[in-house]
Amino acid sequence: MNTIYDSILESTTLNTITYDDPYAKLCLISAIVLQLREEQRKKVLYIDFDTVFTAFVKAGLIPPLMIKKKNSSLYSSDILRIYIPNHRINLDVLDVIKHIDEASIVIFDSITSFYSLFYLDLKSSKTVTRELGNVNHLLLIILMLLLKNTYFSKIPLLVTSMIRFRKDVDWKRLPTSNRFLQSRSKVNLYVRMENDNDMSVRVLSHPRLTPQKMIFFNSAIKLGL
Repeated sequence: MNTIYDSILESTTLNTITYDDPYAKLCLISAIVLQLREEQRKKVLYIDFDTVFTAFVKAGLIPPLMIKKKNSSLYSSDILRIYIPNHRINLDVLDVIKHIDEASIVIFDSITSFYSLFYLDLKSSKTVTRELGNVNHLLLIILMLLLKNTYFSKIPLLVTSMIRFRKDVDWKRLPTSNRFLQSRSKVNLYVRMENDNDMSVRVLSHPRLTPQKMIFFNSAIKLGL
């Protein structure tokens, strides 16, 4: 049976995963990382705006993954190099590029949490439209820089994005970044859990796969409790 990494991801291009359920996205990323570790492939370079995956690994909830803290924004292990970005995102991106020859994949998780990093500034700003435009521009520069380098290294760039996000008391659709991702991504996928154990990935667009739903059995995280 094909593994998730080999069956649905494409090298040298942008791969976008959208989701409604953050747990489904967490299961998919965990399955990819565990497969790469089992096969002793190169590292996963993980820009973790969401921080949920990092928290699970730190707590020992996704065995046998383990990480050690290198500094306030960097964790590392045999298979993982995890960045926890702050407003100085450019430093993390430059370090990713520095280590890209060591990588099997670069994961940007997630677009939703990227915007959350700037949300308080946007909320208090009198020029929200202009400031949001600046954030959009920064995001596109980062993604294009990562995409350029993953292209030359012949590895996938995987970006995750929640379809909607919580703003105050209402659910809002993400800004124009989702339209950009869908238009620039050759691989567009939607992930959800079918039940407590099985995960489905719906192929929305793909260079070598027709639109379809793929079921990956027993892909739920086996909590290391």
